[in-house]
Amino acid sequence: MGYLGLIAKTNKLNHNFQKSRNEILNIRERRFRALLKYAYYNSEFYHEYYDSYGIRDRDIEEVQINKLPCIDKKLFIENFNRIVTDKRLSLECIERFLMREKGRDKKYLGEYTIVHSSGSTGKPTCFIYDRSSWETILASGFRACKGEVRLKEAISKGLRGFRVLYIAATEGRFGGAMAAHSGIKGFGFHPLLLNINLPLEIWIDKINDFNPDVIIGYPSAVKILCDLISENKIKINAFRIITGGEPLIAEQRKYFQSVLHTDIFNIYGASESIILGLERDAYQGFYIFDDINYLEIDEESTFITPLYNYSQPLIRYKLTDKLMSTERMENETLPFSKIREVMGRNEEIMWFLNDNGEKDFLHPLIINTLEAEGIIKYQFVQRSNKCFEIRVESRKNTDSDTIEIKLRKQMDNILKEKNLTCLNYQIKQVDTIPINASTGKSKIVIKEY
Repeated sequence: MGYLGLIAKTNKLNHNFQKSRNEILNIRERRFRALLKYAYYNSEFYHEYYDSYGIRDRDIEEVQINKLPCIDKKLFIENFNRIVTDKRLSLECIERFLMREKGRDKKYLGEYTIVHSSGSTGKPTCFIYDRSSWETILASGFRACKGEVRLKEAISKGLRGFRVLYIAATEGRFGGAMAAHSGIKGFGFHPLLLNINLPLEIWIDKINDFNPDVIIGYPSAVKILCDLISENKIKINAFRIITGGEPLIAEQRKYFQSVLHTDIFNIYGASESIILGLERDAYQGFYIFDDINYLEIDEESTFITPLYNYSQPLIRYKLTDKLMSTERMENETLPFSKIREVMGRNEEIMWFLNDNGEKDFLHPLIINTLEAEGIIKYQFVQRSNKCFEIRVESRKNTDSDTIEIKLRKQMDNILKEKNLTCLNYQIKQVDTIPINASTGKSKIVIKEY
């Protein structure tokens, strides 16, 4: 499917914005039932897993979703090769492909888009999307972000040279970067993917030269951009601002709107399903797109079932995000479920003085790309504006000296790129890095000064 196919799929999804709540619930149920049936008969794992819980062929048509056993990250990784429905797919081959192909454009086996999680709860996890499911993600993202602009008008603007700036972790295969890169190009727009790890003086030159119409980025990145605009270092006139990847707090939203003079479109997504929901000022919460995802929320857990991914079905996959649900009001803008807040994603930027004595930063998702064989997880501890510590939890019988050598090589490259070679840091082996009980995640960055 090319440009016209993406537009057709976007148009079809866009019609769901005008449907009633009951119509959306019926769509969700039909798509869930079709996915469940397909997974049961085509995935070796699900057939055996459900059979072990006494769920048979005759139950698939009527079993309630909350009566199905869930899966979590550990079970998913252990059974990766048995969950997928295309037997050409294997985790070992995919990992070799990712080691060999560092760019984003090349698809696995010529048809699969591979994304990975940030690894904030341990080793990054791979998720695969075939052509159809990836196009659903791109179309749903465009649908969410076009706002009140009519589809024909948005397409017309794109054909006239729409410029879209994306500021985030652009290296590797994070879901947001992958979707932004292929989505912007797929709809005919002109992209500039700006690595958040670049020095601020490069930000200033590139953004002023590009003069974007649309800006997509982490709230922390948009905050820095707004500061630069307020200091008259950047002059732009963007009409759409899209945030995601981190919580957007009310004070940030007000600040962005005061500087950029436009509404903020805040996307909630995850590697398991890139586009989950949308928050805007007038919505008073997030709308969760029930036509492409089945999200179950209770006080303790959140489970996701993407309704479009048949190659790697995720049925009742347990997310580590904690969501606060809220009741729908009588006259809601959109016919979807609502949540009030996403918890557990706050990470602090580390600000330092660079080689020129000027302020610059390291973003958590950039430093979270460090890797070495044997590492379970790591954590950054900022001691001052001149030094930090990397705490490393590794598997038993792992050579700590080898880990340190590999981490130092990667960290030194990051610091060199950011003009932060003046910083002092040490690497410290620890027995364990604790998980926050309320969020289910370990903090990537803590500050002790």
